[in-house]
Amino acid sequence: MPYSMPPQALIQRLQNLPKPTTDHVALAGKLGIPTDTLIATIAVPRFLHVQYQFGAVAEILELEFTKMLEANVRFRKCKRCGKYFIMKGNYDTNYCERVAEGETRNCQELAAAENYKAKIAGDKAILIYNKYYKRYAARVRVKQIREADFKKWKYQAITLRNECSAGKITVEEYIQWMEDSFPNRKPKA
Repeated sequence: MPYSMPPQALIQRLQNLPKPTTDHVALAGKLGIPTDTLIATIAVPRFLHVQYQFGAVAEILELEFTKMLEANVRFRKCKRCGKYFIMKGNYDTNYCERVAEGETRNCQELAAAENYKAKIAGDKAILIYNKYYKRYAARVRVKQIREADFKKWKYQAITLRNECSAGKITVEEYIQWMEDSFPNRKPKA
């Protein structure tokens, strides 16, 4: 049955039609149809149905594109792979979530990694920070450095890293501060 209504439910509705009121009689007279037909029409649910016929695949694609425009679906060309994608959510992105052939990650993840590498390649302060962060984080894991001290160091290191990137302090001063932060380290032989 249409509209997912079981046949028994439709029969039940048609057998238990409501009694026509004066409003029903007036409306049926206005429309020029019998009152019983009006009551039966009200009892059975009706839905709009749209059907399309196509002669070519291009017509299907044209309809799909038109419906996307009507629904205000936003799409963009991926700046990494060059293919079009539908933008999801309310955020602005330049990369799709498609996994390119021969890759294991999608364009968003790959672009983020590439952008990060490009950012740190030209900034020595970030490279120095990453080196010492890894060193001191390893010491925290083996309990050579207390976690509270590490968190305090991390905040100061980020502040000095930004100052070094801005040119307020030199790279040598930044390295010296990093070396002096936790002096209990054994010197290299």
